[in-house]
Amino acid sequence: MRFVVDGMLGGLARWLRMLGYVTEYDPKADDNSLIQSSQVPDSVLLTRDEELHNRALGKNIHSVLIIGGTEEARLGQLARTLGVTLDIDMSATRCPVCGAELHEITKKEATSDVPAKSLELYDRFWRCSNAGCGKTYWVGSHWKQIRHTLEEARKMMSSEEKDTKC
Repeated sequence: MRFVVDGMLGGLARWLRMLGYVTEYDPKADDNSLIQSSQVPDSVLLTRDEELHNRALGKNIHSVLIIGGTEEARLGQLARTLGVTLDIDMSATRCPVCGAELHEITKKEATSDVPAKSLELYDRFWRCSNAGCGKTYWVGSHWKQIRHTLEEARKMMSSEEKDTKC
C-alpha cells in the first residue's frame, strides 16, 4: 500500500513513513496533483478535504476522508479501515522527513550527527539513504512518546470497533 497525503496531514505522513509505508507528501501540492499521484496502483489518497475526497471517489481513486483531530485518532482510523499496522519495525521504517529508506550505520559513522550523551547511551543508529536529507536516527528517550502515541491509536482503533458493532 502506498499513500498520497494532502497538505493538511503532514504529521500523519511522518507517522506512516515511520511505520514503513511509502508515503508521498508535498504540502504545496494542489488537488489536481494529488489526484494524479493517487492514480498509481495500490495508492490511497488521504485527505481532510471532503471535496477532494469526493472528486477522487468519482474518478475511482481509493480515498479515505480523515476525520480524527489527533494523530492517535487518525492512526486508529487507518488501522481500522485499511489495516495499517501500528508497530514500528526499524528494518522497514522510512525517513519521516523525506520518505527514503533508512540503513543501519555504526556508532562511529553516527559520531558527527548524534549528541555525545546519545552515543554513550545507545548502540544502534540509522541514516536516511537520501543524500539530500541524510538525517540520522536512533531509538532514544523520545521513543517513550512514540510508543505512547501508538498505544493510544490502538486503543482508539479498538474502542471505535466496539462502537461500530453496537
